[in-house]
Amino acid sequence: MLTLNMLSAPLGCCLMRKGPRVFGLLGKATPTGIAAFGADDVSRSWAVTAEHGCVRLERMSGNEEVTGLELLLPTAMSYDYGIAGAAHSPALTRAVFGLMPSELEDTVNVLRRGNFPVLSFSRVITKCSLSSAIIPGCWPHVVVSDQALYGNVLSVESFVRLLVASLPHGHLATRYPALQPMLKQMMTLMIAQRRGLPYSSEILNLAPAEAMAMK
Repeated sequence: MLTLNMLSAPLGCCLMRKGPRVFGLLGKATPTGIAAFGADDVSRSWAVTAEHGCVRLERMSGNEEVTGLELLLPTAMSYDYGIAGAAHSPALTRAVFGLMPSELEDTVNVLRRGNFPVLSFSRVITKCSLSSAIIPGCWPHVVVSDQALYGNVLSVESFVRLLVASLPHGHLATRYPALQPMLKQMMTLMIAQRRGLPYSSEILNLAPAEAMAMK
């Protein structure tokens, strides 16, 4: 079994396992974005992870198992995402991304009035207008209007939180019956345990040097 502290070369955008937990490792956080994560980074760098659709900063212990499976991210030509070699395992895709590509697309299509909301793609990092969390390049996210000045970009996590929070007063399940299967999955995501800290530049800047060096 290959673990993080045994790596001979840095890696990124891969599926990791630790006990029953399965999550995505995007790389290590740097002031300019995300770089490949190596064995030396276990004791001195923040890892950028993805679990249940949430992107987080975490400290790795080094005994996380490298599964050998890669994360497939959206491109400018296709919004499909998932786990390479695990196309028939929705559970693995949901464990990392929260929602299947079809579930996210169907939700956006049902809610669309006029031209928005839409699934969006960016090769560079963007910021969620609701949480101020960083959205990595090529990572799934949603644009809710053409008014960028007022904040129109939502991470998948914020999009899910907003929809679930709107259930009592918005009567979404009644107004949009086709949303019910997706809403049930979103409520499951809301009660899932989230590890780590929100991925934001502010947290990276505030992290004390001793915390970064501490194992």
